[in-house]
Amino acid sequence: MQAHFVDVFTTTPGQGNPAAVVMDAGRLSGPEMAGIAAQLGVETTFVDGTTLRYYQPSGHAMVLCGHGTMAALAVMGNEGEYTVSTPVGDLPVKVERYLFGMAMPPVTFGPALDPQIAATALGIDLSQIDGPVQIVGGGRPKLIVPLMSLEALEALRPDSQAVEEACTGVGATGIYPFTRKVRALGASAEARHFPAGAGIYEDPVTGVGGLALAWYLWHYGCCGGCCGVKVAQGFEMGRPGMMMIRQEQDGHTWLYGQAAIGGTRQL
Repeated sequence: MQAHFVDVFTTTPGQGNPAAVVMDAGRLSGPEMAGIAAQLGVETTFVDGTTLRYYQPSGHAMVLCGHGTMAALAVMGNEGEYTVSTPVGDLPVKVERYLFGMAMPPVTFGPALDPQIAATALGIDLSQIDGPVQIVGGGRPKLIVPLMSLEALEALRPDSQAVEEACTGVGATGIYPFTRKVRALGASAEARHFPAGAGIYEDPVTGVGGLALAWYLWHYGCCGGCCGVKVAQGFEMGRPGMMMIRQEQDGHTWLYGQAAIGGTRQL
């Protein structure tokens, strides 16, 4: 059995978000999958036919992983439209040579929260927050935090324990600060992701975070009625990537990205 390594939301090896994919994983138990993800040190997708299961390096199972699904589609190599089974249900996917797409689960909005929760967790002053702080998510809810500037986003160095406590308190799986002041040409927003319970400090490019942010921007009228949002992420980690989130005519919100397939490791 082998693990395939893939960099997602990029076409450049070493950029974007790294993931591992283990094929023909139907005989593996949950603890075995958790152990392999911990051994590999990256979020790992286990594939059994068209059934996908996701584990973090911490050993925690995830109900959905956007970049993990993209990585699996790249390794599976099936072009066209079909359906994959995930813990959040069956999701349509599309593969067109170098472009991968997946329909995302419906998004829900929590109430707007006291911005001091986010300020304390991120170690910043309230004056750096530029709008409602809110829980938004489809499958894995994120605490969305709008910031005044790109400089404020770049300077973030939150304490992991503070992030963990804030997320536990509000029911989020991570904090997703963003700004509309972008450096990437064509991006609607630039973001960072500080996950809770993942076994990593920061995630380079986060599909479920991009989904939540796109709906936040649509909800507050920040994108001029457009149906597509591009989110850039990962610059601070030296792993820049870009994802597109679109509302399609089939009623689904779709996440699109590219991928660079790397090497393998024997398990």
